Amino acid sequence: MKFTSKRDVWLGLILFGSIGYGTFLSISAFFSEESSIGESIFAIFLNLVIILFICWLWFSTYYVLNERELVIRCGPINKRIPYREITSAHKTWNPLSSPALSLKRINIKYQFGMALISPKDRDRFLHMLKERCPHADIKFN
Repeated sequence: MKFTSKRDVWLGLILFGSIGYGTFLSISAFFSEESSIGESIFAIFLNLVIILFICWLWFSTYYVLNERELVIRCGPINKRIPYREITSAHKTWNPLSSPALSLKRINIKYQFGMALISPKDRDRFLHMLKERCPHADIKFN
């Protein structure tokens, strides 16, 4: 079962606002008499790379509960956690950097670490995870 990431509006405003500001600066540099053509082209190229990377993260963050493992996908991040390694999961607002586009998260602890994710429907995700990990301590509140 595939779960898309919940996306906080404030985070989208920050990310896409930064893209807009970077685009403005790149275009301004292009038309500025103080910068060379090479500097302007470099600024535009760098801005395009950043735009593509942010869009890749924003539109490709999801989580899959498949037959044997949890798959976490966020741009270049592709993490697989076997169900047998999951020890606990609970809702959290932990702001640590993670493959999550919202602060309404789930903290999943497993044998070799932890993962913070933000599926749109946290309750349904936790119930389905509990079905696949009956040995794990899954909390719904």
